[in-house]
Amino acid sequence: MVTTRVDGMPHRVLRTELVEKLESGSRARGFAAALRNAGKFRRMSQMTWRSMIRDGLTMRHGKELTWSQVLMAANTPMLLKAGLVDGNTEAGVLASGQVAGILDDLPSCKELIESIVLDAITHLQTASALVE
Repeated sequence: MVTTRVDGMPHRVLRTELVEKLESGSRARGFAAALRNAGKFRRMSQMTWRSMIRDGLTMRHGKELTWSQVLMAANTPMLLKAGLVDGNTEAGVLASGQVAGILDDLPSCKELIESIVLDAITHLQTASALVE
């Protein structure tokens, strides 16, 4: 799904319980979470509040962002870290990219492996026929 509730910019993410909460939650709740994440990001990056504010001002000017988007910008690294690095989908998000939009089936592991093996056999037979 595509959401702007992570940091105010459109992101394609996997639909998780957290993303559902972000989508259905109030702006005030998102604002409070963004403030908490800004503090976490500051500690993780060892930046000062002053440098974060300076970067936010630069970001706002260069990309015509709203103040809300600037404040929410700290959400992205923290939510991605929680979801992708820490594996905690209850506290983070999972970015999916454009390729997620073209998936039209979800085979089981067994079906996927069988499909890969059959494709490999077909290609090996084709290649061996060229050698003979």
